[in-house]
Amino acid sequence: IFHQINVYASPIVSEDESTTERNRSIMAAMPFAIIGSEEDVMRPDNRRVKGRQYPWGVSEVENDDHCDFKKLRSLLIRTHMLDLITTTEEVHYESYRSAHVDANGKIIKSSIKKDSKFKEEEDALRRRFTEQVKGEESRFRQWEQRLISERDRLNKDLELEHSKIQSLTMEIKALEDRVPRK
Repeated sequence: IFHQINVYASPIVSEDESTTERNRSIMAAMPFAIIGSEEDVMRPDNRRVKGRQYPWGVSEVENDDHCDFKKLRSLLIRTHMLDLITTTEEVHYESYRSAHVDANGKIIKSSIKKDSKFKEEEDALRRRFTEQVKGEESRFRQWEQRLISERDRLNKDLELEHSKIQSLTMEIKALEDRVPRK
């Protein structure tokens, strides 16, 4: 516990002495001092590094003398991920569940809190979503009407062309009947 705040305490002792020493080093660095940056900055020795440029120099994300990022990454991802998952499931989730869910698995009414600002934002989002859906439905209906009109026009054109073909076919037949056969 640091400053009355519960923090994760990873297991320190391990079967491997180097792992135990690494765990001690990681836990000794708590609370971690982290520098976050996606920027590449130029160091005085002309090397590009991830970090931050300040008037007094460069703070590097990956430099253990400047930042505990590598230790925190090692703790979270490389060495103690399974322990963190287990702790989250067994301690935090169970604590939350026992405080907010009764024995039958139903949510306890007192734990359901709807903040008025949240409710207003939710209602505004619902209205905006409904308006967008109505707009899209209207666009779709207009598009559908245009397609139906175009289909009807093309069918009329097709019928007209078909009747012209029938008329021409009958003219050809009439002319063939007039021509003497040998």
